[in-house]
Amino acid sequence: MTGSAQVRSVDAIESFRIALARFEERTQDALETLTAELRRAVEWLDHDRPAYWKEQSRLASNAIQQAKLDLQRCLMFSVADQRPACREERANLKKAQARLEYCREKTERVKHWNRHLQHELFEYEGRVGQLRRMLETELPLARAKLQLIRHRLDTYQIERPPSATEPLPEVSVEKKRTHES
Repeated sequence: MTGSAQVRSVDAIESFRIALARFEERTQDALETLTAELRRAVEWLDHDRPAYWKEQSRLASNAIQQAKLDLQRCLMFSVADQRPACREERANLKKAQARLEYCREKTERVKHWNRHLQHELFEYEGRVGQLRRMLETELPLARAKLQLIRHRLDTYQIERPPSATEPLPEVSVEKKRTHES
């Protein structure tokens, strides 16, 4: 080594080590929270929504069957040898068919977004994996290194030679004479 370290504050090293530990803890907490939120989203999109739209499709199919029966009953009762218009029943049948189509579209959208989410989760895990490895290996190593540096500096301060500004201990004249004799 060619130059001195020029360390001005040993306490700053300790403060940085503590701040690094706090950063590591906050980042770990944030990752855990994010992971829990992602699990909830996956659960919702993977299990809750498909089951919901499957049930809605079943109900819409039942509504179509009921609307068809109502329309047939209406058409069977002719008034004065004229076939009834059954506008309300026809409207109900169209409405039930539209609802079934809507439910099928939603089922397809859920499948689409589920595939899309799975792909994005794969990408996310790859990127966050690097951060997790850094948090699990590099930051603890950095904190340990800082602690070692602090320990070495403390040891160095204990063993340092007296500075030029410190006065030399005085030796009394009587002691000098006793040593000379």
